[in-house]
Amino acid sequence: MGRWRRLALGAAVAVALLVGWWLATGPPAPDDTLRVLTARKILTIESDRPEATAVAIAAGRIVAVGSLDEVREALGDRPFELDDSFRGHVLVPGFIDPHIHPVLAATILPIEIVSAMEWTTPRGRTRAVRGREAFLARLRELDAQLRDEGGPEDWLSVWGYHEPYHGALSRRDLDAVSESRPIFVWQRSVHEMFFNTRALEELGMSREAFDAHPQADWESGHLWERGTLALATPMTRVLAAPLRYRRGLAMMSEVIHRGGLTTVAEQGFPQVSAAAELALLALEMHKRDTPYRFVLVPNAMFLHRKQGGALEAESAAAGLLRWGSDRIRIPRHAKYYADGAIFSQLMQMSEPYLDGHHGEWMMTPDEQWAVLSTFWENDWDLHIHVNGDAGLDLVLDQIERLRAADPRPEGRIVLEHYGYARDDQHRRVRELGVAVSNNAYYVHELAPIYAGFGLGPERAADISPLGGLARAGVAISFHSDFPMAPAEPLTLVWSAVNRIASDGRVWGPEQRLALDLALRAVTLEAAWSIGLEDEIGSIRPGKRADFTVLGADPYEVAPEAIREIEIWGTVLDGRPHPIP
Repeated sequence: MGRWRRLALGAAVAVALLVGWWLATGPPAPDDTLRVLTARKILTIESDRPEATAVAIAAGRIVAVGSLDEVREALGDRPFELDDSFRGHVLVPGFIDPHIHPVLAATILPIEIVSAMEWTTPRGRTRAVRGREAFLARLRELDAQLRDEGGPEDWLSVWGYHEPYHGALSRRDLDAVSESRPIFVWQRSVHEMFFNTRALEELGMSREAFDAHPQADWESGHLWERGTLALATPMTRVLAAPLRYRRGLAMMSEVIHRGGLTTVAEQGFPQVSAAAELALLALEMHKRDTPYRFVLVPNAMFLHRKQGGALEAESAAAGLLRWGSDRIRIPRHAKYYADGAIFSQLMQMSEPYLDGHHGEWMMTPDEQWAVLSTFWENDWDLHIHVNGDAGLDLVLDQIERLRAADPRPEGRIVLEHYGYARDDQHRRVRELGVAVSNNAYYVHELAPIYAGFGLGPERAADISPLGGLARAGVAISFHSDFPMAPAEPLTLVWSAVNRIASDGRVWGPEQRLALDLALRAVTLEAAWSIGLEDEIGSIRPGKRADFTVLGADPYEVAPEAIREIEIWGTVLDGRPHPIP
């Protein structure tokens, strides 16, 4: 047996033992003590009782909700502890982000962020960098810092480059920063990568491999969409080095907690290795103070390509289900990808971009249909990454064909992202019984720059068309797709309600969403999208005692101030977790 095979076998055994240990031990058991929490206000997201001031909990579940007198009456003679520590706060259902990417978060958070927007991370607040010269100057500054720290040949890895804000980028530009240091630049969408010559040499990448792929360019050191998926494995090994990755997961946990989130879902598991990703998540989640739970949605595209077909991918996805636990859920949901990323302007558009291109497919239409039909026939709920209106036309045609052959009225289909779409498509989405999970932050970062780059002002104003979806009667949830947007549900709510972009202007005021719907989008509708609406997403008896503790009532502050509301912390299964 060769050395690498022995190492792989040893790693597999270690992973199996680690996951088995996780499943056997799990998190601490919920406290059986019956407690009554009082608050200035409790927003339940339940239509029959939208507000309350007291909630009784025991064994991690909600027992009663109402005024303190009503809760006392519901408990009868049962003794309870009264906890008024939240008497000055507002409780809402624990915020839910049904679409984040922990693998990306854990690889991006430890590296340098050079973005057109400011980002708050556990390492501090970054500064916004805009313009080509400013971007390259920042790379030179970071290179100099590494030299001063005694790392002349250490990697300089950067995330956040976005051509509309930073101009064109090439291998020659990166070589001008340093010819001796390997430099890697990850585009804002993570669907694109750029390398200098030293990095290509370090990774063992070849011109022949680049030239053989239609979405790779050797001269510019550029990979995009399927080219990234096909050729970037050597770089992912650098980014996911074990110690760096564990540090990134810890940083991710802090980001999630500070956003007030109690449940998050990875849309597309695995990205690289199911066993390794699950083992590292298990380590992170097993901490007694980890204040959230994870949902892992199997990645049908990854499995389709790894296993060589849709039937094989479905079988492999079914095999993942056995690894689920209370804190790491793996539901019978699967995700696949239609068109390219909105941040790369590779989403498929019916009317061309201003430069004449239309976009790219991440999976061919035939691949999409094979996965959709195979998983649907085997009783999976589905999440479909789709961003542009031409991509959406194809997806809806395939769903209509599927529904005609196998209606399965209880089956759920959620369109992920929904970056740009037309009014006629909103109505069709509703008629087909499909839901939308949207990144409401798109309009904030993209509308001003896309008005002059790629889309033009009319289409840019309709990015994230939430008002049109609401008028059509479509169920809407929000997600951050972290790190595509901050993992901050209040920021998503603020974006949807105001549509204030980074230039301070309101873009597409008719696409604003009412606050009621925006709060549902980060609670109950988000829970529905991942199949957990009977457990979380609202505050009513029988559900889990998951709350986000706010310093103010979103209904009582100016709409423009919603994202400034202080988050005290969270309550998960009845256990309080204040933000340090």
